[in-house]
Amino acid sequence: MRHSCEMIVVDILPVVRKELAVELVRTYGMRKVAVARLFGISGTAISQYVHGSRGNRSMLESNSNYEEFMNEIKLSAERLASKKSEPVDELCRLCKTAKKMGLLAHVHDELKEKGSLHNCPECPRDGVDTNNI
Repeated sequence: MRHSCEMIVVDILPVVRKELAVELVRTYGMRKVAVARLFGISGTAISQYVHGSRGNRSMLESNSNYEEFMNEIKLSAERLASKKSEPVDELCRLCKTAKKMGLLAHVHDELKEKGSLHNCPECPRDGVDTNNI
């Protein structure tokens, strides 16, 4: 059984990193190596994010709040590029935003539909209030 934090790490965080990396490289002209240092991951990972071979967003794109979430990612990229915020703060903010916007619930539903998830103990549809998560 996958819990909400695991779904964030496996299904949402790679998309967030990908979109942040793309925004930082293409919009703000940061070098991939600088973005890698900023996130504490390899330059290869950043290259894979930027070139689309990592951070598949297909599960999230069908959510009605996806475009709004992308705007939040762009805001985070601007804050990071201007050094107004730290990566950990922006990643935590985006994680909370994903939960509030229903992206985590959307991932839950997608996984459940595929048969990859059964009776999540953190889902209100499965009997638990997620407001405290």
